[in-house]
Parts: sequence; C-alpha cells; structure tokens
Amino acid sequence: MRLLILSDVHANIWALQAIERDVGAFDHVIFAGDSVNYGPTPQEAIRWLREHQIIGVRGNHDHAIAYGVNPKVSPAKERLARAMGDWTRRQLEEADIEWLSKLSTSLTWESCGLKCAVFHATPRDPLYDYHLTPEAGEELFEEFFAGMKADVVITGHTHLPFMRDYRKIHIVNPGSAGQPLDGDPRAAYATWEDGSLELHRVSYDQTPLLHAIGNLPLEPHLIEDLSNIIRHGSIQLQGNPRSA
Repeated sequence: MRLLILSDVHANIWALQAIERDVGAFDHVIFAGDSVNYGPTPQEAIRWLREHQIIGVRGNHDHAIAYGVNPKVSPAKERLARAMGDWTRRQLEEADIEWLSKLSTSLTWESCGLKCAVFHATPRDPLYDYHLTPEAGEELFEEFFAGMKADVVITGHTHLPFMRDYRKIHIVNPGSAGQPLDGDPRAAYATWEDGSLELHRVSYDQTPLLHAIGNLPLEPHLIEDLSNIIRHGSIQLQGNPRSA
C-alpha cells in the first residue's frame, strides 16, 4: 500500500499538480488540513481533493472559511489571512463550504494492518496549536502521544516538514504543499509505502501562480507579501523575514 500524505495546500492547484506528477501511483491520499486561504485557486484545490477522495481533516483556515470565524494565525500573517479569507469565501459555492464544514477535526483510519491518526495541529488542540515543530522537546511528544494507539500520526499546520519516532509511533508533518515556510519554496509532501516513511520536495513553475496572485483584488503590499512568501518559502513581509 502506498499513501500520499499532504497538508496545507492553501489553494495552490499548481503545487498539487506538480506533486501528483512527481509521486506516481498511490492508493490513498491522507490530508492534514488547510485546503484553502492564501492561494488564488480555492475551488480548484477543493475539487482536486474531492476527486481524489482524501482521508482528511479540517484545518484552521478550512474552519474559518466554513464557519466565518477567526483562523487565529500568527500576527505576521494576520492581515493576509483576513484579506484572503474574505476573498476566498466569495469564490466558493455552497457545496464547497459544506464540504469544508463536514471535515472532522481529527480522525483515525486503518487499512492493511496500518493505523493512522490525523490532526491538523496537535491532539491537544487539533486546529490551532503551533507547538509541534521540528525542534519540539521529548516532553512535548510525551504529552501529546503517550497512550495513543496508532502506527503513524500525521500533522500539519506549521508548514515545517519533519519526521520523528516516539516509542513505536511514527510522527510526520509533510510540510506545506502550497505555501512552504521552511526556506524551501518547492512543494512538500510525504509518502508511506510498505513501512517506509519519506519526505519529498518537488519544484514547479511558479509563473502562473504568481500571475494569479498579482491579479487578486488586494492592496499592492499584500500582493507583494504573498508573492514573496511563495518565491522564498518563508515569511518575507515588505522585505523583512518574520517568524510564523
């Protein structure tokens, strides 16, 4: 069994298409949330995920768009999230909103003897917790995963890819497919195949994405900020890198 593991697409259909070309054949898509916001193609991203019958959860931006609430992002991205959230909501049809609203905030899934647990952020706070990063200490893994019955735990939210073993559990954040923030602008994803878990990156032509961002009805400095994040794979707001 081969699994494609995705998170944080953020309405970037070009990244999804590049990943699909790169990964080859797979049996299922496991998705750790945030299909929309920040990117210019929310309907196309949702359509891709639905057509591939994802096994997935709702991220904080999915939740914000579906229910009209604050996504509770970092201060560095708050203005972008608010401006793009209003625009994204206007692009979606009622069926898209309903699909987002019906995604669970956590799930477990079993197939071929493999048990996966999926959260957008953490088991403690599936939507908003940013603490599960590559630098997180052992005590945090103990707090989050002690007693958990799963072979693989899949998370997202931070846009920072990592793999870590805690006792007998394999924990993976595939990174962001559509808006990486680890300094590498290539689309990020992970795979699971016959017990082997791997992180991957794939380059793609950002020209149509940046062109679409340039045509968004946003203030010029917000368009510049979004474009710089895509180009650099990090938060570059008005020329100044900031933490996520």
